[in-house]
Amino acid sequence: MFEACARNGSFTRAAAELGVSPAAVSQRMRNLQLDLGVPLFERHGPRISLTADGARLAERVGDAMQELATALAECVRPKVIRVSATPTFASRWLAPRLSDFSERHGVAVSLDPSMDLRAAGQFDVAIRSGAGAWPGCAATRLFSLDLTPLYNPRRYRPDALEAPADLLRCRLIANDDWPRWLATADVVPAAAPAALAETGFPTQDLAAAAAIEGAGVALLSPRLFQHAITAGDLVQPFPIVAAGTHAYWALVREAETRGPVLAFRDWLLAACARETGDPPSSSGL
Repeated sequence: MFEACARNGSFTRAAAELGVSPAAVSQRMRNLQLDLGVPLFERHGPRISLTADGARLAERVGDAMQELATALAECVRPKVIRVSATPTFASRWLAPRLSDFSERHGVAVSLDPSMDLRAAGQFDVAIRSGAGAWPGCAATRLFSLDLTPLYNPRRYRPDALEAPADLLRCRLIANDDWPRWLATADVVPAAAPAALAETGFPTQDLAAAAAIEGAGVALLSPRLFQHAITAGDLVQPFPIVAAGTHAYWALVREAETRGPVLAFRDWLLAACARETGDPPSSSGL
């Protein structure tokens, strides 16, 4: 319970993770501090932070919990692999392909779409976007998160798009990477496009859903939305793709040795390599 509080920086979030009440967590932490005779937490409104003693204890307890999770995992051959993936990757790329892995290896997959990386011991494989640095995990690059404009011409009909600069007259669904794509296309607007939609979306999946319904032009990964492009729900007006600053990575524990888990990671790499032609790369970070 202390480890969950220290990692989450909140008694309430620790309670939700552990399936107990916040009052129970607070009481247990109060008792622990009385038993040890030193304060472990400092309160700052609704949040808590570790004292120096608490930080030292949290580091050692975290190491011990990881060792315990590793020992237990090495004793169990999973019949179900727990895969945590970002929502867009889970729905647009992974879910349609999961049956191929299960049929090949006879192992079921429990898919957890989430933005936050779960605690150690709560997943077997995680797929996240970033630069490749996740403490305690071995990260293997899957593919770059490239971006290009996409829209639904049946629902949103802008004037003819003959050049990338014509997008400046369109309703653009908000995305922080529009300036980068415009620069890649050699378009230098005098200011931010006036037609940039005020409503933004936290995931590409939601932005794509809005574009399909006619909200405007979204900046999306063509790899993730190839099915929608093929079906004609989205079109790519220009072949210009801005190289992603981040990539998707497959994460497993640094000490992972279980055959089914490594088989799933290898299956992911092979599937991505067939589609991208990029050799996989790994990071022990």
